[in-house]
Amino acid sequence: MRRRTLLSLLTAVMIAAVAGIALSLTSHASTPPVLPTNPTFESSKPTAVWTNDGLRLNNNEWNPTAGPQTIWGNSYESWGVQSDQAAGNKLVETFPCIQAFYANVPVLSYKAIQNGFTESMPDTTGVDAELADDVWMNNRAIEMMIWVDNHGQYPAGKIIDHATIDGQPFNLWLGGKIYTFALVGNETTGVTDILASIKWLMQKGYVPDTATLGQVDFGWEIASTDGSPMNFTMTDYWLHAYL
Repeated sequence: MRRRTLLSLLTAVMIAAVAGIALSLTSHASTPPVLPTNPTFESSKPTAVWTNDGLRLNNNEWNPTAGPQTIWGNSYESWGVQSDQAAGNKLVETFPCIQAFYANVPVLSYKAIQNGFTESMPDTTGVDAELADDVWMNNRAIEMMIWVDNHGQYPAGKIIDHATIDGQPFNLWLGGKIYTFALVGNETTGVTDILASIKWLMQKGYVPDTATLGQVDFGWEIASTDGSPMNFTMTDYWLHAYL
C-alpha cells in the first residue's frame, strides 16, 4: 500500500512538473513584445506625426477599423511600430511610414531618387503585411508602389507586365491608378531605385514623360498581426533625391 501510494505521489509530482513547464512555455510565448526604452518620439495616436531632419514619421492609421498601434522614433533612420491588428484580416489597416514631400518637379529632372533600408517584421503564421515604397506623382493622380518584403498581401488588380530593375526581377501589377512593382522574393535589407522604376514605366508608356514627383513614403502596410501586438522595426533608412 505504501509503495502504491509513493508511486502515485511521484506520478502526480511529475505531471505537475510537466504542466508547470507547459504553463511556463505558454506564458513566455504570450508575452507581448517590448517597445524601446525612452525613444526620442513615441505616440499611440492614430494620426501622430513627428518631423526629423525634413522627413516626417507618420503613424498613419488611416482605416477607421484599425486596432491599437504605437509608433516610435529616434531619427528618420531608426524607428518602428508595435501594431495589434485583428486575426484573419486581409484589408490594410495602417501604413506607418517615413514621408518626404516634393514640389511637383518633373521626375526626369532628377539625377537620383533612391532609398535604402534594413528592417525586421514578424514572419509568423497569421501576419499579413508588406514593406513598400509608396510614390505619388502628378498631384496624386498617379501612384506607384515598390514591394520588397511581403508576408501574405496581394497588390491591387492583376499582373500586367514583368520588369528587371537594377538586376532584380519584379512583377508589375495594375489596380485602378496604382502601379505596383512586387519583388520576386523578399529582402530585409536593400535599395529601391525609385527613379529607375518610374523611367521603366515611362519607357513602357504606362506613365507620361511629363510626370512630376510629389511624395515618397516608405513603411509597412499592415492588415493583420493575428490579433496580438507585434513589432516592426527599421534600423537603417536613407533617402537620396537630388536634381
